[in-house]
Amino acid sequence: MKNCLINEGYEKNFFLYGGKDSKVFSKKKIYEDLSFGAGSLILGHNNLIQKKCFEKFKNKTTLLTYPNIHAVKFSNLLGKIFKKYPKFVLCSTGSEAITKSLRIVKAITKKKIIVAVTGSWHGSAEKLLFNCINGKNYPMSDGLDDYNKKNLKFIEYNNFGKTEKILNHYKKKISCIIIEPIQGCLPDYKFIKYIKYLFNYAKKNKILIIFDEMITGLRVNGNSVQEYLKILPDISIFGKALGGGLPIGVIALSKEILNKIDKQKLNIFYGGTYSGNSFSTALAYETTKYIIKNKKIINDLNKKSKYFQITVNNFLKQKKFPAKIYRFQSLLRLVFSDKTINSRAQRDFFEIKSKNKINKFKDFLKNKNILYPKNGLIFFSAKTSTKNLNFIIKNFKSGLEYIYKKNVNKI
Repeated sequence: MKNCLINEGYEKNFFLYGGKDSKVFSKKKIYEDLSFGAGSLILGHNNLIQKKCFEKFKNKTTLLTYPNIHAVKFSNLLGKIFKKYPKFVLCSTGSEAITKSLRIVKAITKKKIIVAVTGSWHGSAEKLLFNCINGKNYPMSDGLDDYNKKNLKFIEYNNFGKTEKILNHYKKKISCIIIEPIQGCLPDYKFIKYIKYLFNYAKKNKILIIFDEMITGLRVNGNSVQEYLKILPDISIFGKALGGGLPIGVIALSKEILNKIDKQKLNIFYGGTYSGNSFSTALAYETTKYIIKNKKIINDLNKKSKYFQITVNNFLKQKKFPAKIYRFQSLLRLVFSDKTINSRAQRDFFEIKSKNKINKFKDFLKNKNILYPKNGLIFFSAKTSTKNLNFIIKNFKSGLEYIYKKNVNKI
């Protein structure tokens, strides 16, 4: 595989070959997975729904570039879950859904400035692929347009004062505010107040707001963060868990947005070869329908995640180790600091001194046949049994003992 281009940060010459239930396989070893397709696989690897769909694909399903019955069935199901949205645009990926959403708000408002929230992650959408450091935008990749850099303004997550100051300054020029409401970088219930504040500010000042719920869509109570908070953004992005293992993105458009498009007689391009393709939508329909019919799966996932958080945090507190598990429902992250943290920037600031410890911890788990996610966002699945979970907890404790007490004999 010497000609394969691997993203920076992945281990050289380490490849996975497959997975089943809660485990993934390399050529030589079997690992407990803590990623599950970055949160896409609520039902686990090679689950029953995947197997049934892939069997159907052999004989009946093909790529259809015309509207197909699978896309129609999936869209109708989405309407039953996200009841306040009358229209769904099906996309190939989450990044594509973000790109098209920004196209929609630009067409409606005719305004240039996009306001993004620090710590949110919106995939590889070029208009948002920047970091904000000390008030300045820095590209996360070569090849990005300076126009996008100039017209992107960041507000600091959970900083009410600075957020309002920036929004008030650019208020009349803003095409939209976009936020990942519960962020993978620091999932926690304490940020609900800020999410509501930002939503209410947008509504009060007639600014369009986009919720990027690629991760939290379906995963939060079988619905979404916005439903949990009883609010309705103008546009929402869903995907990941809905797709059940195949790439998919969904743009949910409010009635107000549709009225604006109709009133202005806008011609907005939504299409793509794989948008609403029969393979992704067939699996998405069967997976989503199964999870909705068996909501106990989501409840059990939340219980497993809460148990993991409480058990590991009690251990950390008892040992006085400077680390903490953050959680929002079934999104989990281990932060290597015991300071009060309210944003991605603060997390990075406090963790930077622990970089070597973090790498040692990941290596420790890998040697114990547990694969820690590259991005640090931990997920379990319906196939993560109590036995699996206790095995993971046991080795988390041992790994934390190892890095904080430097007891090399434990590895």
